[in-house]
Amino acid sequence: MTSAQRKRIYNEAVKILEKSTLSRNELFIRVATRLGLSSKEIADSHTASKGQSLRADFGAVLEAMIGRGLLTEADGILALKESRPVTVKALECEREILSMLRERSMSRYEIRSRLEEIFGTKKTATQKDDHVLFSYLGQILKRLVNERTLVISGNRYAISNKKAAIIGDISSVLELKAEFLDRLHARGGEFFEHYFVTLLSKYLAKHGKTVTESYVTGGSSDGGIDGVVKTVDCLGFRETIMIQTKNRNTYASETDVRGFFGAVCAKMGSRGIFVTTSDFHSQAAAFLTSIDNCVGVNGDKIFDMATECAFGIKKRDGKYVIDEKVI
Repeated sequence: MTSAQRKRIYNEAVKILEKSTLSRNELFIRVATRLGLSSKEIADSHTASKGQSLRADFGAVLEAMIGRGLLTEADGILALKESRPVTVKALECEREILSMLRERSMSRYEIRSRLEEIFGTKKTATQKDDHVLFSYLGQILKRLVNERTLVISGNRYAISNKKAAIIGDISSVLELKAEFLDRLHARGGEFFEHYFVTLLSKYLAKHGKTVTESYVTGGSSDGGIDGVVKTVDCLGFRETIMIQTKNRNTYASETDVRGFFGAVCAKMGSRGIFVTTSDFHSQAAAFLTSIDNCVGVNGDKIFDMATECAFGIKKRDGKYVIDEKVI
């Protein structure tokens, strides 16, 4: 049995068992049907038939799942032991990657395996959390290499000699950033809408704009616009900036961003800002780059804005800390 065949059987079995518990034979029939076997091929009992070959592979996959504690079998009925994905956060991924690479250089596979153990994605039957983890890993490694924080030698990643001395400071900033975004996330979507509209107003004022009006739209009939900030510059040019906020851990998709861009255009907004406490999928980031009047603000940028405007982050005894009066 090839690894590709094993993965296909595993994926289909998990999808089916996420919806209901079944006997082995019932599950096999559904998996075989999804993999393209006809009812005649499934019923063929000859040793060399497609049905019997798949049945043998199917049994091996089930035993492996039971052995890993992903699947239980009681009274002939199969059930997923844990199908809910665990939460994986990009900032925690980055912090763990830097921490492990401070010890030694590692291959991408070694980093991935360590992260799977740290976050526990291997212990869940669903692969949703695995996909999120792998997506974060790829984007973080690419960015850290582009920033020259990491270097690649052969197939191994290592911390750049120039950045090695400051990695401890970077890790401290990441810890503060993670705590800051966790607090925002815990306060919920409505709080985040009001917080970001106020933060943006302060940020624009700091950069030379006069804010004439700012408000949260609120309600389910906001048409995809959560907040509005109106400004005027020194020459009298006026802008209406429309905002959509997503206070969540998952990456914003291209579909999310396209929907918001359409809403901004429909409401004749001058500018659009899509804000997420997480980050943007690579396709969403590429779409934002391709348009002129809409930008994305991720968790990193929110933290930078909060630090610059001293709104949610403040300095105490020369160190940046959370301002608990704000969040």
